[in-house]
Amino acid sequence: MLWYKAWLETRGRFLIALFGITAFCAYSVFHGDKEALSDTRIEYYYHVLHSGHKLLTILWVVAVNLLMMGGLLREKSVGASAYTLALPVSRARLMGVRVSFGFIQAISLVIVPWCAMFLVSSIFGKTHSVPQALFHIILLTGGGMVFFAIALLTSSLVEGEYTAPCVSFGIAIALGIIFNAEPLRAYNPWAFISGSYFYNRQSFLLAGPIPWMQVMAYFLFAAILTFISIKAVQKHEF
Repeated sequence: MLWYKAWLETRGRFLIALFGITAFCAYSVFHGDKEALSDTRIEYYYHVLHSGHKLLTILWVVAVNLLMMGGLLREKSVGASAYTLALPVSRARLMGVRVSFGFIQAISLVIVPWCAMFLVSSIFGKTHSVPQALFHIILLTGGGMVFFAIALLTSSLVEGEYTAPCVSFGIAIALGIIFNAEPLRAYNPWAFISGSYFYNRQSFLLAGPIPWMQVMAYFLFAAILTFISIKAVQKHEF
C-alpha cells in the first residue's frame, strides 16, 4: 500500500521527467551525430556522447529535486498528513518507502536516458563503448546521491510544496560555486557527476580507473543525510 501510495504521489512528475529527459538527451546526441561528415574521426562522436551526458546531469539534478519535494511536511502544508500518520506504520517505515522508491526513480532517470543516448549513438554515430557508458553512469549515480540526499533532507525540514525544491536546488548551485575554488575543486560533486576530472581532451574519453573510493564516500555522505532526514521527520510535530 505504501509503495502504491508513493507511486500515485510521484508518477506524474516521474513520467514527465523520464520521457522529457530521455527525449532531450537522445535528440542532443542525434543532432550532434547528424552534423558529422563522412570522414569525421571517432573522437568527435565520443565528444557528442559526453556532451549528452553533461546535459543529462543538469536535467537529472532538477528532476530529483522535484521528485523529492513530497513527504509528510508537504502533506502537512496541504492538510493531508493526518491521514498518512493514521496508517498503522511508523514514520521510519514511511520514510523508508519514500527513500527507496525515490532511489529507484532516480536510478531509472540515469539508466533509461543513457540507454537511449547509447542506442542513438550506435545507430547514427560510431560509438559502441559499453565501458565508457558505464563509467558515466557510475559517476552520475555515485555523485548524484549527494543531490538526492540534499533534496530529501530539505523536504524533511522545509514546509511548502515548492519552497523545499527551490531551497534544495539553491543549495546544489551553491555547492557548485563553493567547491569550484581551490583546494575544494577536487571534491566538487558537479564536476564529479559530469566527468570533468576524468575527461581526456585528446581522446575525448573518460580516462583512468573508476574512482570507487570517492563513489563510496559520496554514498556514505548521502546515507548520513538520509539518516538525519528520517530522524527529523520522526521528531517533527504534525
